[in-house]
Amino acid sequence: MTRLKRGPFFAALVLMLAALLLPVSPAASQEPVVLTVTGAVETPNRPPFDAFEDALFGIYGETFEEAYTFTRTDLLALTQHEATVEYPEWPRPVTVRGPLLQDVLQQAGAEGDTVMVQAVDGYSPEFLRSDVNESFLLALEMEGEPLPHGGRGPLWLVFPPGSYDGQDDTTDAGLSWAVFHIKVSAGE
Repeated sequence: MTRLKRGPFFAALVLMLAALLLPVSPAASQEPVVLTVTGAVETPNRPPFDAFEDALFGIYGETFEEAYTFTRTDLLALTQHEATVEYPEWPRPVTVRGPLLQDVLQQAGAEGDTVMVQAVDGYSPEFLRSDVNESFLLALEMEGEPLPHGGRGPLWLVFPPGSYDGQDDTTDAGLSWAVFHIKVSAGE
């Protein structure tokens, strides 16, 4: 009768099999949401506003019945675009990369006349949906690196000067960094 020799290989195999059999918590395997689109959303993929779970939305008085969420991976799955942007008060031009805002809105099934892009600090510029064009990027990267929290990330709405009629192209007003929320509204 042949006996198996139990060495380091055998121990590693047993540990690997045990790890495969352990239950995995769904929360542990899920990537965090980085962007929530609310308002006139035709294809919601998450439950309505919850005062406890959605604390930051509550602080800003943003409640919703329907919403569509994106993880970083979801946003990276959309077609990525690159642009080099510079404003007069910036020290240099920057190259950013990410999906078009209009593609994000389309993926969420957003239908409305106005688009508000809200940052963690509460800054929330509003645009006519008709002005949101192929110049509006929801940047995930700058200079080839992911945008960090505490910097301009994780998401930065960026577009070059002169992107829409009436834009004050002497400042970067309207560019929103640390974006976490987009609200689409029907006309009033």
